[in-house]
Amino acid sequence: MYKLSPKSIWYVIIRNYMSFRRLFKISIFPNLVDPILFLLAMGIGLGSYIGEINGVSYLIFVTAGLIAATGMMASTAEVTINAFIQMRVEKTYSAVTMTPVNLQDVVIGQVIWASCRSLIYGGMFLVIAAFFGVVQSWTVIFVPFVLLLSGFVFGLMGMIFTSLAPNRDYLNYYSVLFIRPMYMFSDIFFPVKNMPEIVQVFAWFSPLYHAVNLCRGLLLGNFEGLIMNFSWLLILGIILFYIPVIITQKKLAY
Repeated sequence: MYKLSPKSIWYVIIRNYMSFRRLFKISIFPNLVDPILFLLAMGIGLGSYIGEINGVSYLIFVTAGLIAATGMMASTAEVTINAFIQMRVEKTYSAVTMTPVNLQDVVIGQVIWASCRSLIYGGMFLVIAAFFGVVQSWTVIFVPFVLLLSGFVFGLMGMIFTSLAPNRDYLNYYSVLFIRPMYMFSDIFFPVKNMPEIVQVFAWFSPLYHAVNLCRGLLLGNFEGLIMNFSWLLILGIILFYIPVIITQKKLAY
């Protein structure tokens, strides 16, 4: 029933890329200004007082978290606001499905494009952060793969919520209930191992927590726990893969 077409998915990705290319210059600033401000205020400002955390300079500690978080925010924006507009307002999904491209191909294509946005903006922030001396190992070359995988997971999560949202205002609930708590309690600004146990449990199930630790380990050349973190992101991607396809198919039924 849900047979995906790689060729059709590719067409959807290209369509989204062409739309993104026209707005790229004006979208750079809002997507990078927040992590850069956090880098300056927390990593450099507060970091000058803190020194090290777990044997790592606070600047590197925070920067690794911000790389993963920047990817999450870019991916989430694509599958929430952008997807909702295309799905419910502009009826782009309806128009595309008038071609040989199926609705499920549109959904997965948009999720994959969300992971590409995660790579683009997370990668751009990584390049900026590199000028602050945070890169300590050649293994940093694998960070883009982390951004792609984590961006795909966040894309699936966001698409599930968007397909269920009755109107655009409900997207704020996703931000408040899921994105912001992950942003605050995923080892970005402080180690959650010193927090209450319930917070540690929440952090462990958070895909951002594992993305952050992957980025931090690759920046430092530290492979401890990398397999476990990578495996959890991969498992989440596999579990969630068809859920937005099924929900969107039932909700829109083109």
